[in-house]
Amino acid sequence: MPAPHRPRSGLIVAVSLALGLALGCGPAKPTGPGPDEQKAAAKKAEDDAKEAAGIAERKAKREADEKLKAEAEAETAAELERLAAALPDKLPRDPVAACDAVGQAQDAFVRRLGDAKAVAAWDAGGKDKAIPMAIVQCTQADSVKTAACQKSIFDGASPKLKDEARKIMQICIDKYGSTRKPPAGMPQKRPG
Repeated sequence: MPAPHRPRSGLIVAVSLALGLALGCGPAKPTGPGPDEQKAAAKKAEDDAKEAAGIAERKAKREADEKLKAEAEAETAAELERLAAALPDKLPRDPVAACDAVGQAQDAFVRRLGDAKAVAAWDAGGKDKAIPMAIVQCTQADSVKTAACQKSIFDGASPKLKDEARKIMQICIDKYGSTRKPPAGMPQKRPG
């Protein structure tokens, strides 16, 4: 029997190379991006740069606003501390009358520092809630020093403090309020 026919490996390699060259050859394709792709990439890079600049600008503005707000709050707190530290020489004897005077001082405070719109809103119903609440908070503090402090600040407050009535009430309560526990049924801490 004749020996089985074996293809020659050299011939197989040659045919493979020829086919590979024939199929792989042709017009050379550009290896880089085309002009349209380059324009799109440049536009995307430009848009990204604009967006990054906008983000940085908004961040800088936000940080500057936060800094101004923090400075304003620090000024307000410093002025409140300064006013709260100066109690009148003569303290009232009756805490209830002193707290009623705080309510009257708050009314005068709003009328003195508020604009026409704020005073109209105050007269339309704001004072009907705020003055009794101020009197209750003052009475709960259980201290004539607290009442004297609140009245003193309301009487001497600058226009910077026109929207700070709650802070005025609270700083005096914190500084001069009674350390005794309130009677049963009274709130332990100011809500809010």
